[in-house]
Amino acid sequence: MSYDNFHANSDRIYRVHIAPFKWDTHGAANVSEIANCPYPLAEWLKSNIPEIEEAGAMVPFSRTVESYEFSGLMLDYGISNIFDLDLPEDFFIRGRADRPLAVTQELNNEEATELIKEQMRWDVNMTVPRWPVNTNLSFNMVAPITSNMSEQSLSNWNTIWYETTPILIRNYQIYVLIHNNIDFRALEQKLDRLEIPDLATPLSVVLTPLTQLRYKDPSGATQLEVDIKFTHIRIFAIAGLMVILCSLFNHLTLYVTRIRMRLRELALRKVNGASNLQIAATLYYDFLIVILLSLIVGFTLMTSLLQRFKEYASINVNDVSIYTELSVYAVLLIVCSFIAGGIPVLYFRKHVLNESIKGSGSPGSKNAFRKGSLLVQLIISLTMMFCALVFMKQIRFLHKTDLGIQRENIVTVTTNYFSLLTVYAEEIKKIPGITDAIPISSGTLRPTHSGSFPHTFTDSVGNQKVFNLFILIVDNRFFDFFGVKILEGRNFPNETDNYQFLLNETAMKEVGEFERNNPQYEAGRGFIGVMQDFYLFPTEKAKATKAHYATHDVEGWFGALAYKYEEGTRERTEQAVSEWIHNELSGRLSNIPANAAADFRVIFSYVEDVFEENFKSERALLKLLSVMTLACILIAIFGVYSLTSLTCQQRRKEIAIRKVHGAEVLDIMNIFFKEYLILLALAAIAAFPAGYLIMKRWLEGYVKQTSMDAWVYVLIFLIIFVVIVLSIFSTIWKAANQNPAEVVKSE
Repeated sequence: MSYDNFHANSDRIYRVHIAPFKWDTHGAANVSEIANCPYPLAEWLKSNIPEIEEAGAMVPFSRTVESYEFSGLMLDYGISNIFDLDLPEDFFIRGRADRPLAVTQELNNEEATELIKEQMRWDVNMTVPRWPVNTNLSFNMVAPITSNMSEQSLSNWNTIWYETTPILIRNYQIYVLIHNNIDFRALEQKLDRLEIPDLATPLSVVLTPLTQLRYKDPSGATQLEVDIKFTHIRIFAIAGLMVILCSLFNHLTLYVTRIRMRLRELALRKVNGASNLQIAATLYYDFLIVILLSLIVGFTLMTSLLQRFKEYASINVNDVSIYTELSVYAVLLIVCSFIAGGIPVLYFRKHVLNESIKGSGSPGSKNAFRKGSLLVQLIISLTMMFCALVFMKQIRFLHKTDLGIQRENIVTVTTNYFSLLTVYAEEIKKIPGITDAIPISSGTLRPTHSGSFPHTFTDSVGNQKVFNLFILIVDNRFFDFFGVKILEGRNFPNETDNYQFLLNETAMKEVGEFERNNPQYEAGRGFIGVMQDFYLFPTEKAKATKAHYATHDVEGWFGALAYKYEEGTRERTEQAVSEWIHNELSGRLSNIPANAAADFRVIFSYVEDVFEENFKSERALLKLLSVMTLACILIAIFGVYSLTSLTCQQRRKEIAIRKVHGAEVLDIMNIFFKEYLILLALAAIAAFPAGYLIMKRWLEGYVKQTSMDAWVYVLIFLIIFVVIVLSIFSTIWKAANQNPAEVVKSE
């Protein structure tokens, strides 16, 4: 959450996203936001929107030359102002004799400067400070955008047309700096529909705060693929806080209970001349020594686990800063503990010595804090246990349920340079171990969407409406191969019919009867059926999709292959296919530069692996959550056991008198069991609804959700109940079997 907040005006900097088809003349549905924009939009926003103080555009780039990794930004003067780069205005003037470039200090050496001059044709003439690592805009060089972009590109909105709708060619990232103290909501409403003279239809502009791009970028352009997602880090942090609260309540409960048991002792010390300072030292000693010992052990454990956790969470911060922050936390913990530990001291000072010695007062009030504290611990433990169990149940459910597409023993194949011809599918089917193969759309495994496009639909009376649909290029073998069901209508009659298409369930819900009422449906032209929604990504909802065969340039569309292999032949078939493709493309490889040919790769993507890859974050969080749930349960068990021991010690005389009056051991145990069972029932009443609401919202992020059945609640309640019973059984059994005469005599 610290990304890019080091900029002086970080709270006023926003990235511009556009929804180009939101206000199409026919009212396009299924609007999506896009990260890159046409260059003239920056100047138009600055000139026409008074709330915007500055606007600018940039184009990131990267290149490796010998041992140097160059990452740069081509930018305009507006970007320099927004981010306080302190670049002179003449740096951006078109037509200079040189090609100016500013580099960070690490590239300010003769070797790097010479490489930049020879390989990239830029003239290094100044340095700029490098930004910290926690930025989405990492660079070690900056150049004026005019040095690589033509004047026509920078002055033109670059509009092309699809059917009747203008589509923007989006090459630039635009950022704006808004004025202080403006009504941001009113600005959002104004930007939602902009009438721009150079565009045939209104444009919708969306602003995303710079400091939130790392985890809230609607276009996904700046977010990185990591082992654990940002939302899961938040869940882990909340769960960690719950563990701390459990520990805190447990520790304070035991401390306060112990103080109450020692009131008579402390009162007698006071009578015998002990000062308030000596009394406080007596009370604080046990309390603070436990805190200090826990910090020592905690830091030792943290040292052994820190590197592994940093890998889980993709944290790129050095260890020194982490230890520094945790040291501050440790000091705060001690200070807070000292203050919390002082409350019983103040209570004791106000307590009448005579009452402490006689043991008078309200017995019920003495147990209120203990019961309340244990109730909080049980609520936290039950809630975390419920969430962890539902979490585990959901992951198992997604692996077992039908997501509309076959995943087992299917792999797609492409290369980093050449498209694979459709005829190759028939050839690789001859390889032993391969049972089937088909051509698929190049560069994708869904195998679907690179972007949505507007499609116009006409009903029976001639009304038109535009819907944004993703395009899925397939042939008539796709559905049987991947197990995607056709729910209504029929498959393509042949591979070359360019006028027929299917819609998926999601698209059909949007288009609805609009297309069914089209006379072409009955005639078998155009729309011919509905295919089942399918999911390769468990958290990615199905997109409104139109599936049809390539309308032109079949080899251009089908640039990859998919094949099925027999169980246990994965490595063998992959090696055979790779060798076959290398041999088949050897002639084409000989016609490209040697360094490019050496970099040629055959890329295999296993459908099941892609599916499993999406559970990396869930598995990581499940491990962390399971450990913390276990920690909470153990803390609660330790609390129950310790409190039971202290309570038995407090109530030794009561237990002895009950036995004298004929109470059996089971009668005495029943008193304690009843008390803890009531607390557990109250905890369940609070924890289970809270857990249900938390997990219901979490499950909504998945394409399909498991059920939270009654047995889940019963199982968790019984587990905690049995654990509590076992934890207090031995303590109470021992106290209940003591000789009453010895107990009364000792009292």
